[in-house]
Amino acid sequence: MRIVWITLLIPFVLASSDVPDIVPMPADKPDHAAAEDAPSGEKPADKNEATEEQDEAEPPEPVDPPPSPPDEAALAACEAQLKSLGAVFERKDPIDGPGTCGMAASYKVSEIVRGITLAPDTQMRCATALATARWIDEVVLPAARVLGDDVRLTGIRQASTYACRSRNSQPDAKISEHAKGNAVDVATFSFEGHDPLSIKPDQRKGSREESFQMAVRAGACLHFTTVLGPGADAYHDDHLHLDLAKRRSGYRLCQ
Repeated sequence: MRIVWITLLIPFVLASSDVPDIVPMPADKPDHAAAEDAPSGEKPADKNEATEEQDEAEPPEPVDPPPSPPDEAALAACEAQLKSLGAVFERKDPIDGPGTCGMAASYKVSEIVRGITLAPDTQMRCATALATARWIDEVVLPAARVLGDDVRLTGIRQASTYACRSRNSQPDAKISEHAKGNAVDVATFSFEGHDPLSIKPDQRKGSREESFQMAVRAGACLHFTTVLGPGADAYHDDHLHLDLAKRRSGYRLCQ
């Protein structure tokens, strides 16, 4: 009987050898490779989210840029020339106005040349003060001699220096040179031995006073790139506007 059972079992053993071995498959690996790189407990940032965060971190372009740093060497040279003309001045802090208004260094000038006051208090660039001083020294003082041998220029009254505004304060106009500290409006000349002379439209009287005004106005264009006065337009009938605007080929506007 044992032989019979062994004989009967042999075919089943041989048949079982043809069945392939069943190897258990590992559990599917989660498709979260990025999560492994992230710190424990943190969700990795989405690529688009990271880009947005980076864009937010970058500062936007300044709408109101600060004044440029002053050129100390140029200012020192300018101040030395002002002192040589006898000017009395004080350097003030930069002016940081809204938008493009302002200047790297502001100057309060009490005497524009020796013995000639400039009032009221000014806020202007050193270059503007120097151009004004040279004009007074080389043009206005000699012209004043026509008013009489006993007449001496003693002061200048200005109507405006720095002012953050558009040209002629008109809406949608370009920025004024006053907003950069590049301009001064001269209203009145004071004298010893003569009444003050204020800028006014030509009276065509052929007087010495009119000749003085014509001379100082014409001579101003030797020192400034813009000179506007009575007759130029309705905005300049009572003062001389003098500025240092830069134009192509060094063009000067004298009206």
